[in-house]
Amino acid sequence: MQILRDRNGKLQGVIREIAGHEQRLYDGTGNALATYRRNGYTYDNEGVRIGSGNRLAGLVDDEEN
Repeated sequence: MQILRDRNGKLQGVIREIAGHEQRLYDGTGNALATYRRNGYTYDNEGVRIGSGNRLAGLVDDEEN
């Protein structure tokens, strides 16, 4: 599990490993946002490919920007 925080320490998201060595990004309230699959691509919750490689950490909101 990887906890993602902004520079002030506020929880921005959590990345958890799920079945099949895939990873899922959850927001601070526990809602699933995206999944990184073993095939090397990141997908949103609708199953749409949003990038190659693991893009989960870059998908969290930074409220300061």
